[in-house]
Amino acid sequence: MKNILIICLFCGLGFGQSSHRDLTTELLKDLHKAIADSTSLLRDSLNVSFVDESTLGQFLNSCLPKKQNQSEIDQVDIRTNNISLSINHTSPKSIRNSRYLRQLELSVLFTHGQTEYVWKGKISDQLSKAQLKSLLDEEIPFEVEGDYSRGEPAGILIVLTTIGVFSLGAALFFIRT
Repeated sequence: MKNILIICLFCGLGFGQSSHRDLTTELLKDLHKAIADSTSLLRDSLNVSFVDESTLGQFLNSCLPKKQNQSEIDQVDIRTNNISLSINHTSPKSIRNSRYLRQLELSVLFTHGQTEYVWKGKISDQLSKAQLKSLLDEEIPFEVEGDYSRGEPAGILIVLTTIGVFSLGAALFFIRT
C-alpha cells in the first residue's frame, strides 16, 4: 500500500502542469460565474457561446464548460474584445531554477436579451523552465507575449563552449599520450 502511494505521488508530481487550454478553461469558468451573477440566471440554465466566427471563437467555445441538461436554456452571446497571453521571467534567485509567470487576460462583451455587459478577467500561474518549453509547442489561436526567451543563452555562446570543451579534452588526451 505504501509503495502504491509513493508511485501515485511521483506520477502526480510529473504531470502537475496545465496547458494553455486548461488555463483558458479555468478563466472561462470564472466568466460563466460572472454571467450567472450579472444576469441573475441559474448557472445550470445558461447556454453561453462565443459568436466570433474565427478560429479564436471556435477555440474559446471548445474551452467552455459543457452542459449536461439542455432543457430551459437561456442563451447568452459573447463577443471577444481582447485576449492576451504573456509569459514573463520572474526575478530569479538562481538562473538554474528560474520561474516564469504566465498570465491570461480576457476582455469580452456579453449580451442577454437587450442588455450588454462588459467583463474583464485575468488568471495567472507559475511555470518552470521545463514546463515552459513543453507548453511553447502547444497550438493556440493567439500570440504569446513576454520576455520568456530572455534567459536563454545565445547560440554562438553554446557553440563556443562546446568547442572549448572538446579542445580541452583533446589537449588532455595528447598530454597523456
